[in-house]
Amino acid sequence: MRLRWQWLLVSVCGAVLVAVFLFAFTGDWVDPDLPAPLASLVKVVFWPVTVLVSLSGPGSNIGPPDKHWHEGTPVQFFAVVLGIGLSWFFYSSLVFLLLWVRQRRLRTPISKSF
Repeated sequence: MRLRWQWLLVSVCGAVLVAVFLFAFTGDWVDPDLPAPLASLVKVVFWPVTVLVSLSGPGSNIGPPDKHWHEGTPVQFFAVVLGIGLSWFFYSSLVFLLLWVRQRRLRTPISKSF
């Protein structure tokens, strides 16, 4: 199977399947009380989630005036699911790009100039 079709199956179809799976079968899969170093790592690795949730707005305010707590909305939930799918697409596409570059490098003959 050609690398392009493998990329299409793994990256695009995988991202859609992950997003649909998370959207359909979500229970309590998000733990809001992550330790600070792990939460920072998750924000960096899943940067599409962070971007999409910040673009969707803060949600409705449910906390007291001195503590600004915001309730998650269905739009933010959809942004999280879409962001995880985009993360899958980005990182799997990056792996296939590296494989493609490596494959092209191995195919080109090394010219010796003396």
